[in-house]
Amino acid sequence: MQVKTIHADSVKGFQQSYASEIQDGFHPNVAMVFASVDLDMQGICSFLAAKDIHVFGCSSCGEFVYNASEHVITEGELVCLLMDLASGTFGIKLFGGHNCNSYELGKTIGDWSSGTFLHHAIFVLASGLDTDGEQLVRGIQHVAGEDIVMFGGLAGDDARFKETFVFSGDKLENNGAIAMAIDLDHYNIHGIATSGWVSIGADKLVTHSEGNVVYTIDNQPALDVYKEYLNVRDEELPEIGIEYPLMIKKRGKQDVLRAVINVDREKRSLIFAGSVPNGSVVSFSSSPGFEVIEGTRLKVDEFYQQNPLTDVLILFSCMARHSALGPTISEEIGDAWRKWNTPLIGFFTYGEIGNNYSAACDFYNQTFTLVALKEKQHVPEN
Repeated sequence: MQVKTIHADSVKGFQQSYASEIQDGFHPNVAMVFASVDLDMQGICSFLAAKDIHVFGCSSCGEFVYNASEHVITEGELVCLLMDLASGTFGIKLFGGHNCNSYELGKTIGDWSSGTFLHHAIFVLASGLDTDGEQLVRGIQHVAGEDIVMFGGLAGDDARFKETFVFSGDKLENNGAIAMAIDLDHYNIHGIATSGWVSIGADKLVTHSEGNVVYTIDNQPALDVYKEYLNVRDEELPEIGIEYPLMIKKRGKQDVLRAVINVDREKRSLIFAGSVPNGSVVSFSSSPGFEVIEGTRLKVDEFYQQNPLTDVLILFSCMARHSALGPTISEEIGDAWRKWNTPLIGFFTYGEIGNNYSAACDFYNQTFTLVALKEKQHVPEN
């Protein structure tokens, strides 16, 4: 499998870079695209569709690409991964989500992917402001099985929290998902999801929630609890809430984080990227700073020892990591690239999907979710 990456700040720049990359006879048939909402995503899709290239993409909250010639972490631009996958080993489909909830959307994706390949993995991107990420994952697992290998993230919009997009072919969806099914008889796909955020303050009880909407915490309006704890004004949410997610305490299981993505000021409620069950024991959480990078380095080292060979690395990293770590985010991403010294591409998300330490798939916030994709070497039959 041959892969190449492109970084550009305009459709014209993207077209010029594409023309340069195919001069050596490279014929890609799949493009992963992560782009700012400021760019003409429709134009990018149409250009690639005219080249008979299948597009798997979404709007972002910052993008990055690391390879032998450039190390780029940017905002307001785009990155693209071009691949020449074997015909019949993948499928890509765009799903609208306007007439169904996130769980039903997930079931629809699971039905499609399970009918595409018997033994498969899924990459999935979903609109970042209208999707309950956990319910999306649970819906897919309901059909495809709890052991399905799955990675992806929620689309961003440069931290504006107004409108996000997923796209394929020449179509854009502001409420939906795009899925890419990969035949595991032809590819190895492995990944990790690591956070590093730590619990702060006393435990609290979610006393009224429905799905990913939390109305009260300790019988107080959720918005008021956040404002008082963080000492912030109404207008500073949801942006600042991204950096201080709720940590849901799961007895006997891995704790998960849930970040605020919207606010209902009339109902004094908070809308999170994933479900927060009624009755959950939660606490606020925060980044401990540089220790996060060291923790990621250790997890990446362990992952590298288990998966030393890959054709490309795809990274779904929470926008909160960028906000909390600032310029040092380049150390975290650069450390991963240097381990394999193979192209790495990705974007900053509003939520991440990936396998946790027990190899089960879940939905997260604040994580560094790294995926290694490797084509299997098939021995020709005599």
